[in-house]
Amino acid sequence: MLINKEELTNVDYSLIKRKIDNDYKRGKSDWATFWSESSIDVRLEAGDVSLIQNNNGMIGTSARTMWSFNRVRPLLNLVSGHQRRSRKSTIVVPLDNGDQITADQFTKIIMGIYKRENVYESISEAFHQGACVTGLNLLHVYLDFRNDPINGDIKVDNLAYNQFYMDPLFRKTDLSDCNFIWRRSYISYEEAASLMPDKYKAIMDLPANTSGAAQDLKFQYMPENYGMTRKNSVAYDEYYYRSYRSQKLLVDKESGDTLDVSNKPEIDIERFLDENPRVILMEQSIPTVRLAIMMQEEVVFDGPQPLGIDIYPFVPVLGYYNPMMPTFYSRIQGIARSLRDPQTLFNRQMISANDILESQINSGWIFKEEAVLDVNHLFQTGPGRMIPLKRGAQMTDVQPIPISQVPPAIFQLMESSSKELNMVSGINEELIGSAIDDKAGILSALRQGAGLTTLQPLFDRLNLSQNLLGNIMLQTIQANYTPAKVSKFLEGQQPAPLFYNKAFGKYHCMIEEGFDTESQRQLAFAQLIQLKEMGINVPAKHLIESATLQNKTELIQAIEEADQQAAQIQQAQVQAEVVESAARTELAKARTIADKGLGVERLSRVAENEQLAIERKAQGEKEEMEAVLNFLKASKEIEHMDVSHLKELIAIKNMLREQQTQTLESGNLESKLSKSKLYGK
Repeated sequence: MLINKEELTNVDYSLIKRKIDNDYKRGKSDWATFWSESSIDVRLEAGDVSLIQNNNGMIGTSARTMWSFNRVRPLLNLVSGHQRRSRKSTIVVPLDNGDQITADQFTKIIMGIYKRENVYESISEAFHQGACVTGLNLLHVYLDFRNDPINGDIKVDNLAYNQFYMDPLFRKTDLSDCNFIWRRSYISYEEAASLMPDKYKAIMDLPANTSGAAQDLKFQYMPENYGMTRKNSVAYDEYYYRSYRSQKLLVDKESGDTLDVSNKPEIDIERFLDENPRVILMEQSIPTVRLAIMMQEEVVFDGPQPLGIDIYPFVPVLGYYNPMMPTFYSRIQGIARSLRDPQTLFNRQMISANDILESQINSGWIFKEEAVLDVNHLFQTGPGRMIPLKRGAQMTDVQPIPISQVPPAIFQLMESSSKELNMVSGINEELIGSAIDDKAGILSALRQGAGLTTLQPLFDRLNLSQNLLGNIMLQTIQANYTPAKVSKFLEGQQPAPLFYNKAFGKYHCMIEEGFDTESQRQLAFAQLIQLKEMGINVPAKHLIESATLQNKTELIQAIEEADQQAAQIQQAQVQAEVVESAARTELAKARTIADKGLGVERLSRVAENEQLAIERKAQGEKEEMEAVLNFLKASKEIEHMDVSHLKELIAIKNMLREQQTQTLESGNLESKLSKSKLYGK
């Protein structure tokens, strides 16, 4: 029976229901082929032996030998395993002169959500299932209001190829040209009622589907539609589609700054315009995304999407994407698509070689008719076989068929097919790994990146998808999280002034990838070690934080304590040097003062020395005058002295002079004699 729509809503949803049905019909053939091809790729990666060769190109061998030697899974795990080892985190960095504080706050909130909701694991799963296997997965961002009815909790789902249905003519990775995206889930009645508690009774009265197939024959490749009854499940559909909404935009004519006031009734626009004459109000229609919800094929909601943003809450994770291809299934492919034929050939060759080897164990017999007692004896296997012959039979009547040799070309062909798997996929161990040597850090990263050239398109598309996911996260946080919720993520810190500015995400930041996995931390640690060896002063604490060690907290605490002790010792030495320097300064000052006093003293003696020189000069003149006077007196006395008596005085004077000369000569001789004795002469 059909439910009464009036119990769910009073709005007529016939138009949106007609649009949903028409969109499904237009893309049905494209998606049916894509789902079929993707199902083959999934079974190939899983090693499903039920795949048999038929006209549709499905791989396998034959119904007789259901053997499969799965070489596809390890190759795909090699690629997705590398992505897990080099997994990147999403961080927000300011552009040019952007606000670093706001960017750091967004980074902390986004990384907290990613860790708590296991978003990194969802990204890796989407990469493996989408890029490696089927070619397309979707990451769905949504709000869960069950634990936080005010703000909601941001969550991310990974949608496999059979869980969604979208416009097959989209070309842009950001889905800006995609007309609709349809997601289906099968949930219990209780869970459906918890999503819309005000319509509990109407939801619980929805008719149950007891058939083994999908009631509406849609999404037939979902596991829930494979021959299982769903007595207590509801087909819950979320249909996102492009539309337009009216926007009231305040524009500053001088600076170009804008502010969307469409959903802000608390702002008095007229008063604001009167107070700011350079600001004008513009009303225009802008593209947006709306959401219609269906339960059991009945539309129960149609309105703005709960995230409060104007873009799809989906991010495609693509493998090999070629928009030039006309058909949808060939436009989007995973790595597994190119491995079908090599895997088929490898299976056939392995089975053929095994048949040849088994035929060598018992190649058969050639015998004459009625030569053996019982023909069944010829089919014996294992050791101790007996073949009784009849009487009169010769030993030559029964002979084994000669064993045919295994052609060496078979083994060469098997080896070639094994290598072909690597060549076709562009995967091998050398590309994924890097050589082990003493070249660590930056050189190792460059070498590893150079080896991934053939797979680089896949990783580049994943980086783009992760950037788009970070942008959706940023806009969702701005549109839904209150300052109180933000403060909880920031450990009590209040949002920065530009936190809720829509222009910040557009002009002042971008999404980049940072380190997340252990292997990346080891690479970062090796790079820091190399920088330290180059002479750059890298703090020991930063090195330890980048290293993948046990008990890092205790080690960092011990290093901090040692640094504190060293700092205290250094501070004491510095204080002692300061005291010694102060003492030297004081001594130098004292010497300077003493030298200044001595200089003053010497300067004061200059006048005294001048007076002393004058006195000495006067004294010399006086003594000279006395000598002249004495000479005159002596001359006067000589005039009255007898000449004979004068001669006697002169003779006595000469005699005394000769005696003095002889004494000096004898003294010089004794000195020479003593010196000659001293030197042995």
